Amino acid sequence: MKIAAVIPAYNEEERIAGVLRAVLKSPSIDEIIVVNDGSTDNTAQIAREFSRVRLVDIPVNCGKGGAMAEGVAATDAEILVFVDADLIGLRPEHVEALVAPLKAGKIKMTVGKFRGGRRLTDLSQRLAPNVSGQRAIRRDVYEQIPDLSESRYGVEMAITRFCRYYRVPTQTVWLYGVTHPMKEEKLGVMRGWASRARMYCEILKIMLDPRRPRRVRPRRAPAFPNLLRRLAANQHRNGHHNAAHWLYRQERRWNQRKQKRKIT
Repeated sequence: MKIAAVIPAYNEEERIAGVLRAVLKSPSIDEIIVVNDGSTDNTAQIAREFSRVRLVDIPVNCGKGGAMAEGVAATDAEILVFVDADLIGLRPEHVEALVAPLKAGKIKMTVGKFRGGRRLTDLSQRLAPNVSGQRAIRRDVYEQIPDLSESRYGVEMAITRFCRYYRVPTQTVWLYGVTHPMKEEKLGVMRGWASRARMYCEILKIMLDPRRPRRVRPRRAPAFPNLLRRLAANQHRNGHHNAAHWLYRQERRWNQRKQKRKIT
């Protein structure tokens, strides 16, 4: 089972290297994707210095939800591990703890929560436990959640709300000693407050939505044409070429009729 770490990053040149070193040392991670979400600093250049890291470069900032979606689109992994690029104190065992329950097969999503890093971040995780950016989720669950690419800061709330409504098996994982800088520390007081206000608005917009979460169901391949292919192959193998030709011809006719209906 392939496991990929997706790390959305925006202006995180000071901290992303430490996060990448920890993820690279995790034995369960097969692929690491950094999504540079329109950064104006050296975030992309630092990510390129790591040979095992694949960089997805977005020229214009599209928000966290959009960056995560771009990272998912760049991999075919069955398990997706999302990690913030600004973490302090992240260790390989933290990444392994997020992945282990999904590898065991009983859990479909884990959510990492800070404990023992800083009082401020520990408190914020207790007040808003559903918006943690550290989580692992099965791809088949992630792909059922619509409009994540447009949710920006509300992406974690959208995922949590969906999984809670549809009772997706979820487990909390405590990340001891992990923290991250506050927005006011990174951007300054005024810009930090403004960024925090936008973040809470986007989160509340999803959290207070009275409608039930929509679900995108995976498309199933039509069974009857597949049955025809198997019959035709068996007929051809037994030397009945006319029957095989008829079966393939019938399938082509059905496909042509479908195309005409779509056009009309």
